[in-house]
Amino acid sequence: MADELTENTIQAPEIVKKSLEPASRGIPSKESLWFHYNKLPMSLQGRWETDDILKLVFPPQFKKAQFHIAGKLLTYLSLEEEATGDQVSQWATKNQIPLSTLRNLVVPRMIATGFLSRERKNPTGQTDKDKRHEMVLKISSKFGEALKHIGGEWSSIVETWKVKRKQNEPKE
Repeated sequence: MADELTENTIQAPEIVKKSLEPASRGIPSKESLWFHYNKLPMSLQGRWETDDILKLVFPPQFKKAQFHIAGKLLTYLSLEEEATGDQVSQWATKNQIPLSTLRNLVVPRMIATGFLSRERKNPTGQTDKDKRHEMVLKISSKFGEALKHIGGEWSSIVETWKVKRKQNEPKE
């Protein structure tokens, strides 16, 4: 009887745990900088131009169209203090730049890396989250500030290690 129960009992299927995360293929390109110290776009002694810095964020060998659009957008915004979405759309149409690439790839990446900032224009002094006022794009210095901070912190860490090594050396 006990054998009949085990034979006729429906076994529960094994629960297969599946990860919700996809298999890692490294850092997504949307989240990375193209930085190789020995292959920098310019010498460290020379003055870098906008295109040289953009090559770190939009490497032309992989993102040629985005690189060119980003360069043109920075040139446009350098002549203006700020630009609304309508102004950017008109500029893009005039310069035959695909709006989908500009709005979906270039502008979000430039905001995320700190080249641009997106702010809500608020002439009446109401709260910043008041959606009745349009958004504007401005050139931002956050990219440079972040890299300066990172570089300064790294130099400080290296100097601290050197001092600690000297303190721990056996005295003769």
